[in-house]
Amino acid sequence: MKTFQVDVIEKYVGETVRDPYGRTIGKLVGFYSEVDGTVTAIEVAKGDLGFETISAARVDITPDGIVVLPEWKTEALSLARQIERAKKRAKALEELYSRNEIPRYAYEEFRKKLEHTMSKLKGKSQEVKALLRKRIGELEDETIHIEKALTAVKMSYIAGEMSERAYKLAAETLRSARDKNLDEKNDAKKMLERIIKLEEEPVQLKHEAKEEQPEAEEPPAAEEPPVIVQVLEG
Repeated sequence: MKTFQVDVIEKYVGETVRDPYGRTIGKLVGFYSEVDGTVTAIEVAKGDLGFETISAARVDITPDGIVVLPEWKTEALSLARQIERAKKRAKALEELYSRNEIPRYAYEEFRKKLEHTMSKLKGKSQEVKALLRKRIGELEDETIHIEKALTAVKMSYIAGEMSERAYKLAAETLRSARDKNLDEKNDAKKMLERIIKLEEEPVQLKHEAKEEQPEAEEPPAAEEPPVIVQVLEG
């Protein structure tokens, strides 16, 4: 996760804050930080709609200024990275153990930790997938609404109820909003597919605990039969 210091964020106070798809969120009016200068959140004025405190985890700085990631994207990216890291660690652990480079007790300790971590990630994955599907549904509903509004504008223009200037302004605004919705929807779908693919390739810790078997005792040597001495009388 990126971190920013107050001297970096301070330069953007008063500037427009946008999302990755070009939508305007508001203007940066302040920030919150720790005593070491690390910014923990920013304060954004959303016009007459009020203010919003946004976690620094969702903030990025681009050549175009400050960009705020949607909550679903921040959560999905974090989850994907954690799953990928867990898979790499599991693979490394298996390789070390198969080459007899680590003792069994160390393998078992790390194996249990990884299994616990992956179990938690599985539960988190269900939450994130639900969040992604919800956002995709919202964007689809918004797109339908925009298409209806665009149809109404076209009808008004063709019927002579709207000037060409007004029509172009309205149509351009609606098409831009529709395109941004489509960009976010496609982004969310790709993220959902990425998480599903990671789930379909589960991390498998192959080696089970091996109990040390006591050395087998050698069977007692068979007793030799007694020698029978026969005395012959002359």
